[in-house]
Amino acid sequence: GQRNDETNATLQEGFVELEHVINDLACNTSIPSSQIISLWNKSHAHTVNNVNHWNTYANYFKNNLKQELSRLRDEAPEAPGTPSASVRRKCYDAFKKSFPNDWQDILEIYGETALFLGGPQTVSARGQEFQKFTKKLSGL
Repeated sequence: GQRNDETNATLQEGFVELEHVINDLACNTSIPSSQIISLWNKSHAHTVNNVNHWNTYANYFKNNLKQELSRLRDEAPEAPGTPSASVRRKCYDAFKKSFPNDWQDILEIYGETALFLGGPQTVSARGQEFQKFTKKLSGL
């Protein structure tokens, strides 16, 4: 339903307080405020987007097969062909261990890049997507 004016005013006061806390953290840590918000959302299991990291990794894996299989070292399959789901799972786990603090960001940016480079868009739509993408990159 629609919020009343009192609720909206209370929310606005709270948002101002949150902004102060986030800005203080940014100043004290030299971490951009957008990254602080992202870190907080991730550390508290809040969903801010609908990225399915496993599905994104499946595409990443397909496009970077040799690199990802090399993460398994001696456990990598020698037979040519499509690796099994269990091999992909092991590579995914190795990928996450290789980038313990950044693996989600890497996959999200990879997914956005794939969309950005994908199908036809108008110049305006491509410009808007590019602006969103560069804003996200600058927050890392």
